[in-house]
Parts: sequence; C-alpha cells; structure tokens
Amino acid sequence: MSNRKKQVYVVVRGRKPGLYAHWAGAGGAEEQVSGFDGAQFHGFYERADALAWLRSLQQDLPPELAQLLQQEPQPVEPPLDPLRVWLYTDGCSLSNPGPGGYGVVICYQGHRRELSGGFALTTNNRMEIMACIVGLRALKRPMGVILFSDSRYVVETMTQGWAQRWQANGWMRTRQQRAENADLWQALLDVCAQHQVEFRWVRGHNGTPENERCDRLADWAARQPNLPPDPGYQA
Repeated sequence: MSNRKKQVYVVVRGRKPGLYAHWAGAGGAEEQVSGFDGAQFHGFYERADALAWLRSLQQDLPPELAQLLQQEPQPVEPPLDPLRVWLYTDGCSLSNPGPGGYGVVICYQGHRRELSGGFALTTNNRMEIMACIVGLRALKRPMGVILFSDSRYVVETMTQGWAQRWQANGWMRTRQQRAENADLWQALLDVCAQHQVEFRWVRGHNGTPENERCDRLADWAARQPNLPPDPGYQA
C-alpha cells in the first residue's frame, strides 16, 4: 500500500465547487461535501492529475471549475524520437482480481501493430506489467524504445530501480515481505536488458489516442470467453 498522501481535492458538486489543498478542517473539501445531497468530489496526489480528471468529465462544469480549466495550459507531450519505437501499453482486471487483459500498440517509422490477450483470473497490476513484456518481446531485434504506461506502479518501479533492488534481495521488499508479481518483474527486467527502454508515464483517459486504444484492447481481451489461467497469479 502506498504511503503517499493526496495533495489536492476536486469538488464538482458541493457547497463551493473548486480545488482544495486539504480534506479536513476549516475551508477544506470535507466541509464542502459533508451532508450535501449528490456531492461529487475526488482526491488526487498531484494537481495535474486533478486537472486531467476534470477535463475527462463528460458534463457541464460549475463556472468556477470551467474558468479554472480555461486558465490552465493544456499538457504538451514532449517531442518523440523518430528513430525509437513508441510502445504504448495498458492492462486491466474487470473486478481486480478477476478476468483481465492487456493491450499494446507498437509504432515505428510509419508502421503500426496491435497486440492483446487476457487471463481468466489475474490483477490490474499484473496486466500492466504483462503489457510491457508482450510489447517488448514482439520486437525482433535490439531497439531504442519509449514505453508509455498510465501505471505509476510500473513506471516508478522501473525508473526508481525498485525491481532491480528486489531482484538483488531475492525478491524481498523488506526482510519480512516478498515483492508482489516477482515472476513478471523478472521477465520484464530480462526483456529490458535486450533493449534501451525509457519508461514514461502518461495520464490515463486524457485523450492520448494510442493509450486510449490500448485501454479498449485490454478491456476487450478481458471479456473474451474461455480465457487461460494466469499461472503466476494462481501460484
């Protein structure tokens, strides 16, 4: 379980819609929604995530929030290197744990390929990792890769060196606690060693076309009949 604390709260329906820097206490988000009929609110770790969620809502926003979005600059993706593979990945589990699927889109110099698959019983995190493994294994020779994932679990584990540290410690997170999904982290480290992979986090459901396509592929795969077991999860 993450120890991170939510830093911003969005109140869409409440006594005073807006963004709030704390939940409890005078002037906090709780004061705006507690006892308010039909209150709608959400907490986030980062302001950027809160704004992305607001943009994704398919509804008319209160004037305070609509004006806030108009004043905020739209996020701009950094330019991509045309000499590297652009690999988009996503994973899902319908009830976590439950039937799950992964989706992959591979783009390279005008060529495009889609991959997907699913398992009868698995977790969202396992499918996020599996999508990365499947996408990288599909490359036929060592490549430079920009891998996009909307999973902070995946991106932070790889960019912060956590997977390598767990591996060095015999897949133990602490002296008492084993690292979850060690089988998939080992497979991902192995396939990353064959390429030069840069992991980048992309906000989910924020209008990135290939990320949205991966989401649909993963959901479709998870809903197919007669899915095979995920032996790593069941073990």
